Amino acid sequence: MAVSMVLPTMLSAEPHVVGYERFHAGEPSFDGGAILYSELGCANCHGGSIVVTERKGPSLENISNRVDRDWVKAFLKDPDSMRSGSTMPSLVDELSGDEIDALLAYLASLETSAKYPTARHANAEGGSALFHEKGCVACHAPTPDFKPPHGGGDVVVSPLAVSLPDLQAKTHFKALAAFLISPSDFRPDGRMPHVPLEQQEAMDVAAHLLDFQSSNPRDDAKPIAPWPKTTKAEIAKGLELARQLKCAKCHELPGVDSHSIKRAGGAGGCLSANPVKSVPRYDLSFEQRESLKIFLASGGKGEELAHLTLAAMNCYACHERDGVGGPIPEANGYFIGEESLGDSGRLPPPLTGIGQKLQDDWLKGVLEGDVEKHVRPYLKTQMPGYPNQAEKLAKWLVEKDQGSALADWPTDEVNLDAGRKLLGTHGGVNCITCHHWGEKMSLGIPALDISSLDERLRPEWFHQYLLNPASYRPGTLMPPLWPGGQSTVPDVLGGDAEQQIAAIWGFIADGEGEPEGFPDFRPGQFELIPEDRPVIQRTFLNGSGTKAILVGFPGGVNLAFDGLKGRPAMVWRGRFFDAYDTWFVRKIEFQHPASDDVFPFEETESEIRFRGYYVDESGNPVFMLEHEGRTYEEAYSVTDGMLYRKVMWQEGEEPSITHPRDVEVDRVVADNLVNFVYSWR
Repeated sequence: MAVSMVLPTMLSAEPHVVGYERFHAGEPSFDGGAILYSELGCANCHGGSIVVTERKGPSLENISNRVDRDWVKAFLKDPDSMRSGSTMPSLVDELSGDEIDALLAYLASLETSAKYPTARHANAEGGSALFHEKGCVACHAPTPDFKPPHGGGDVVVSPLAVSLPDLQAKTHFKALAAFLISPSDFRPDGRMPHVPLEQQEAMDVAAHLLDFQSSNPRDDAKPIAPWPKTTKAEIAKGLELARQLKCAKCHELPGVDSHSIKRAGGAGGCLSANPVKSVPRYDLSFEQRESLKIFLASGGKGEELAHLTLAAMNCYACHERDGVGGPIPEANGYFIGEESLGDSGRLPPPLTGIGQKLQDDWLKGVLEGDVEKHVRPYLKTQMPGYPNQAEKLAKWLVEKDQGSALADWPTDEVNLDAGRKLLGTHGGVNCITCHHWGEKMSLGIPALDISSLDERLRPEWFHQYLLNPASYRPGTLMPPLWPGGQSTVPDVLGGDAEQQIAAIWGFIADGEGEPEGFPDFRPGQFELIPEDRPVIQRTFLNGSGTKAILVGFPGGVNLAFDGLKGRPAMVWRGRFFDAYDTWFVRKIEFQHPASDDVFPFEETESEIRFRGYYVDESGNPVFMLEHEGRTYEEAYSVTDGMLYRKVMWQEGEEPSITHPRDVEVDRVVADNLVNFVYSWR
């Protein structure tokens, strides 16, 4: 199927549907009409979409606690004025002011007891980096002051970019952060995916989008104005209006029926120049209107092409399939990762034959957003999740792609010893030169882990890929190890390419041990040992979180400080820390102290903000903290096997302090200073 690429300039108020604009806006077409019919919600009233995934409107529950009332009112009157390119039609332009107020009263009655996350701090600058690196700019415009890592030059905004509303006018910090954490809670089958964000990362991105000027949400976060109280009569009137306007066709509304509607396109209908009252009004371009007419004239009957669904879902913003799609030039430079792997190390993989490539459960997990299914940790832009569409999409992709699969490969018993040899560097094809094997790092560039490919890939796809990697991903660094089906290793299994590939698969699936060629690793080879000065190391530490600051003092006493919560987390005696995983493993798990003699600090309920640290002339750390607007410092040092903790502040009462369990504590107080000495009997 030939697909033309068009980049129109948005000068009018027509709805903006990326899959249509990118591939079908040049001239009216059936395919363009099919995408619009889905993405404008036509199918919600009239049925018959050939796009696999539904497209309905967002949840309106609890809207009065999430969205400003004036913003909602203005949006209902003219959706495009509040978000350029909105796919929401105009429905209420013929309603009186009292009627619109009644409709808003009904929406306010949909309040729930939903709770939104809170934050002790938010870093807008860090949120900007996440916004531009996690994949947001694949769909949305970059901010003007953020330069792409690749390409350089001035920021160029694509006409395909999905616009954002004035978020400061629309919503508040907590609600926006909650949306970023789990978009499907608010838009069950919308096109905004679950970007893999931890809660604090979502807070930071929200701070960036709301342009916070400080790191304290309480300084910048402004709640929306309370919606006015309503009466039962107003709510009942609004409910009746919602029925008349058929709002339940696109939104889940309790108490509002959703009756079928005749096929679109008749006199006074949605596509008419003069639609009747209560009919959705779309300010369509000529090409959009004609595309919809072509689709409707066919009776909505057409081939269920994979292209249509992938274009409607905007999967092409990141991926290409069969040569179509992939990042547009304006967004390409924001995809970053492992430079040594070329574009394969920074751009998401193709979707060509994906239903033939991945095992059913793995494909479903990937589409759900399961981070355990992310096998390319070197990609900054991680695969987002579509939890509500994942099962349907996975099944559909498998049905689309299974036609060319090989049956029951491999068919014969395989030689596992040969597979081990072939994977290694001692007379093999050197797979481990580039690929990790479990926790064993590759010997060269850091390509993905191949030790569990059998859990992820279908064996027949693996067979075809090894015979010709470039056919799947042109330009890949993966070499053709069996060019033309001929082996480059003639002394293993008689040089039989089929047996060799089967042996490699067999060892991955059933072999024990590891391929030949990994160097010996001695435990303790990268152990940090404080001698003359303290050693400071940042890492993920179990019990201290993802922003742990480890301090090893000469004398065998060590400290872990939780930089996220702004508190000491644990102290331990003996060996300090082995840094091998922190330094060399790219998908680092939570680490542990090198000793079991650990004493955790008691938890505190105080909201303490960590403001950084510095070291004194002896190398001892001094942590800078803030609590309820007051700043103070904590300095740590070790003498004669005892841990000294000095807390210093300028004014007010002594900060709230917790101590490690099962440790002797001596306390010495002076003006705006208190010393604690921790010792062990």
